[in-house]
This record gives sequence, structure tokens and C-alpha cells, in this order.
Amino acid sequence: MIDFECTPQVDLVFMNREHRKAFDDANALAGLLDTFLERLLDGAFESEAEQEDEPGIKTSQPDSAKIEQLLQVLLLDTVTHFELEQQCMEQYGFPARGEHNKEHQRVLKWMAKQHGLWSCDCTVETITHLRTYAGDQFPNWLLNHIVTMDTVMASYVHRHGGTCL
Repeated sequence: MIDFECTPQVDLVFMNREHRKAFDDANALAGLLDTFLERLLDGAFESEAEQEDEPGIKTSQPDSAKIEQLLQVLLLDTVTHFELEQQCMEQYGFPARGEHNKEHQRVLKWMAKQHGLWSCDCTVETITHLRTYAGDQFPNWLLNHIVTMDTVMASYVHRHGGTCL
């Protein structure tokens, strides 16, 4: 998990607000997945799983609705975040907006694929994978994106008089 307070801030307040929300969402999801996995490995779901006659852990188990909700929140908030950035880049004519937007589209596809795993296959392996995604992969991608593309974009917009949103 990454602490937002330890991440670089960019020149646009709205972007810092969106970044904080993304880290908070990912951290909350990772924590919930940790708890779910811990309960699973401790055998808390064993009797229910045996009654199901199907492999894997059913999404009707405790906390699964919260996990589904946080997955949706993280994805939808990221879509909104990227749309706000796109509007800002367009408004101020940021020269690298095409490349920046391509990266956003690539990441949204990756996120949708990751999030789709929850409803398709609720095994220990999937839960562990999603925990790594929420606790490490997504936050590390976001941190790298902030220190590279977002810092450059926010600096450009700020230098051209923008405060955006």
C-alpha cells in the first residue's frame, strides 16, 4: 500500500484530490481483500463452500458485496479522473495529450480485466491476485504515472494559466 502523504504533488489541486481518492480506494480494497482472504484461509467459509457443490468461493459470502462495490468505485472514479484530465489537457492544448490519453485507455482496459476476475472466479488464487493488484500493481502504476505524465501535464497547464476544475 502507498501512503498518499508520501507521494509527489502536482501543480493542479483537482489532480491531487483525484490521486488521493484513487490511493484511498485501492488501499481500502486491498484491506478488504486481505480480510476476506484471511477469513477464507482460516476456514470461516468452509461449511458454506461445501454446501455449494461448486469450486471456488461464492460471491454471496460476507464482504463480497463490499469488494464488488469497491472494485466498481475504483474503476468508475478512475474513469472520471481520466475524463477530468482529458478536459484539462484539451482546454489548455497540452501537446502530449494523445500519448497521455492512450495510456489512460490502456490502463482502463487493464483495470476492467482485473475487476472482471471477481465475478468470474472467486478462488484463493483470484483473491490473492486481486489483492496484489489493489495493494501493489495499481498504486505503483499510479505513482509512476503521477511522477511522469501527470507532473508534466499539470506543470504545463499551470504555466499556461490553468487551475482546471
